[in-house]
Amino acid sequence: MAVVTSVDEDSILRGRIEEGDEVVAFSGRKFVDILDYIYADGCEKGTVTVLRDGKEVDIPYRNRGCIHTLGLSFDSSVEIVPRNCVNNCLFCFVRQLPKNLRKTLYVKDDDYRLSFISGSYITCTNLREEDIERIVFYKLSPLYISVHATDKAVQKRLLGIKKDFDQMSLLRRFKDAGIKFHTQIVLVKGINDGEILKKSLSDLTEVGAETVAVVPVGLTGHRDGLPDVKPVDKETAEECIDICEAYYKDHPGFCYCSDEMYQIAGREIPPAEYYGNFDQIENGVGLIAKFFQDFNEELLYAPKAVRRTVGLFTGVSGNGTMEKAKAILEERYKGLHINIYVVKNHFFGESVTVTGLVTATDIIEQYGDMVTKDKYYIIPSVMLKEFGNQFLDNMTVEELSEKLNKKIVVIPAGGDGFVRGVLYGGK
Repeated sequence: MAVVTSVDEDSILRGRIEEGDEVVAFSGRKFVDILDYIYADGCEKGTVTVLRDGKEVDIPYRNRGCIHTLGLSFDSSVEIVPRNCVNNCLFCFVRQLPKNLRKTLYVKDDDYRLSFISGSYITCTNLREEDIERIVFYKLSPLYISVHATDKAVQKRLLGIKKDFDQMSLLRRFKDAGIKFHTQIVLVKGINDGEILKKSLSDLTEVGAETVAVVPVGLTGHRDGLPDVKPVDKETAEECIDICEAYYKDHPGFCYCSDEMYQIAGREIPPAEYYGNFDQIENGVGLIAKFFQDFNEELLYAPKAVRRTVGLFTGVSGNGTMEKAKAILEERYKGLHINIYVVKNHFFGESVTVTGLVTATDIIEQYGDMVTKDKYYIIPSVMLKEFGNQFLDNMTVEELSEKLNKKIVVIPAGGDGFVRGVLYGGK
């Protein structure tokens, strides 16, 4: 139930629903959150059930061709409040965070609605039957599901759960209902690698997964009191890549190792065409290939001459890509100089090498006293809060700029953003 706060002028319900009405259901389905309203707004006909004077009243509507809108706004009760994770994963990243970060970073969410809306991964261990029925009824697809291992005993160990959980049966049910889903396996050395990984790939093919991303476990330097988990080493990464690439040959476009896995193994990243539609790019799969694909396309429209010196901050794992891009641009533009500043992650621990987890604190600690001829410094947007200007340590871009006494240009992550940031100052 939610309270109507306003009704648009062009609403097809104007005059029949008023501000202050309490909406109970849409076409007989209980009003749980904003997804119910979005679905109803896209239907050609239905009913809105409101509570008036203690009685439920059904108000029918017809919207031929869905060219109009229900035009209702509601109070905050319709907002999606993330559902908490009930697992106790061996490698839970939230439990490895230092203190005094943004409060939202400590939220352990495992919510099927956010999986559909924003592509976050869920385990499904907290799904109730009514949730499953809702997913199927609304065709919430695709979903992004963490599997880690299809062997039940291994999966329970990784997830830190005691109850029986038949994830494969649930995935078959999703498949039969036409729900598409992408999956991920966080690889932990000695637990879900080798033969367990082979079994997982085979089982996920059988239940109809769209893709599988295999990523190395992420470990910070803040694991006091947590289980002993070994990082993925070169040998393990090589074996994992061999398994996935061999399986890929018979199942093209199905399974991928993340770019980080290739970096650990010291192997070349596959070309862009290997990754198809880049369905797992948010999982770090194909990022480098996509970077250079966009990089080369952007260069088609680049100016003939550029003369400037700029600096760019990156994490350790991003250095190779940045150096390669720098070499291409400096070869093309003799008046261009790019200084790459690699930031070691002291904040989370040096085992954390990705650029997205670089903090302003580490940039200042390692480069705060640096005097350069750089016209400006470039940082990729992945270092910042989404739609914001804060680093993970709560420092803002403006505060960092003041500390470094230099203009900072924030660029979108990707090869096109890199080219524009270097050649145009991000404009």
